[in-house]
Amino acid sequence: MSGYFGESARQPLVAGHRGAKDLWPENTMLGYRNALALGVDMLEIDLTLTRDGQLAMIHDRSVNRTTNGTGLVQDFSLAELQTLDAGQGEKIPEFGEFLAWASQTPLYLNVEIKTKTHETVDKAVALLARHKMLDRCVLACFDAAITEYACWQYAVKTQGFPRHAMRNFHEHSYDFLYSVGIELCDLTPALVDEFNGRGIQPWCWCPDTPEEVARMHACGSTLCTCNDPRPALLFLNKM
Repeated sequence: MSGYFGESARQPLVAGHRGAKDLWPENTMLGYRNALALGVDMLEIDLTLTRDGQLAMIHDRSVNRTTNGTGLVQDFSLAELQTLDAGQGEKIPEFGEFLAWASQTPLYLNVEIKTKTHETVDKAVALLARHKMLDRCVLACFDAAITEYACWQYAVKTQGFPRHAMRNFHEHSYDFLYSVGIELCDLTPALVDEFNGRGIQPWCWCPDTPEEVARMHACGSTLCTCNDPRPALLFLNKM
């Protein structure tokens, strides 16, 4: 079935994971711009709340892995975070700064809520609305309580995960999802068929080799999120 963003099993969309994290520093403007230049349809990005309540685009709870600093993101102000080197001289972007750029592109967004609170959702939605990007995004989270809140409160499209991967999952959690992110190791035609039967878009992460992309396509996934988007773009004749 075709989705809202035009994704289909015949012609899946390609999303860059944290930009394109195998090619450039993850969750940086350098990575986002270069992923767009490669030809991705969507960017998958991460939002974490800072000490002063700002939305920083960083995946981990700490800055240790992706910057030259140490400590928990929640213990930094945004200004302090942006003094760190996130790779190749890049800084950690603030979400509004990123949206000012993204809103001028054709990109769709997969916005993962890493600080799993209503406050994070509220602030993310407010900025997306301000930049007129709500109709070009999904909000994703590994916590079913957060995807349910986002769907109920704001009627936004949400992406969850198979039940074994989600916190606070209950019998109606799938009812609040537009799409589901299936890790490549879990991807099967049967699971894709199950989600198609529920009216949920079956998306996949992260096929990064030609063989993995071919498997994703054979299983019927309608979108693939890639650390290196080039094999998927080549396979799907988008590059």
